[in-house]
Amino acid sequence: MAADLQYWEKTARTILKNADSSKIIVEKSTLPVKTALAMERILTSNGNGIRFDVLSNPEFLAEGTAISDLEDPDRVLIGSRETKRGISARDELVEIYANWVSDEKILTANIWSSELSKLVANAFLAQRISSINAISALCEKADADVSEVARAVGMDSRIGSKFLNASVGFGGSCFKKDILNLCTETNGRKC
Repeated sequence: MAADLQYWEKTARTILKNADSSKIIVEKSTLPVKTALAMERILTSNGNGIRFDVLSNPEFLAEGTAISDLEDPDRVLIGSRETKRGISARDELVEIYANWVSDEKILTANIWSSELSKLVANAFLAQRISSINAISALCEKADADVSEVARAVGMDSRIGSKFLNASVGFGGSCFKKDILNLCTETNGRKC
């Protein structure tokens, strides 16, 4: 997490150093809530008159389906400051996405809701995997097959079948990092 923040601080300083006109900065990565605020503070630190609007546009791409997720996303989320300038910047990004994403799939929100939504989405997915892993232990004790249980539960339209494959954990770095970011935001300290 600290490395991610250092990267974004360095990126903001590089943008500030090289910008010769006002810019819209689009934050795509999954970072702690209020990262955009930290970027704004850096970008406005020298008072050179150049204006920066920071947007939160988290990606919801999954390994193995990233291209199709980009071409036909479940949703596109764009967060901005709720100011005239912020909304104008957000509308410019909405216009770009509207070239291939239907209007009903483009969601707009305030910047903090956008940043938090990505963390919460990943926490929900990690929770599903953790839950089926816990059910796996119960299945072993009950002589049940976890894949059969997951299939039956996943056919419930309220639940769905995605992220119900039992495994040794929830793999990769994103879920762990995002849960830790969410815990830090909630508790004001690391979990």
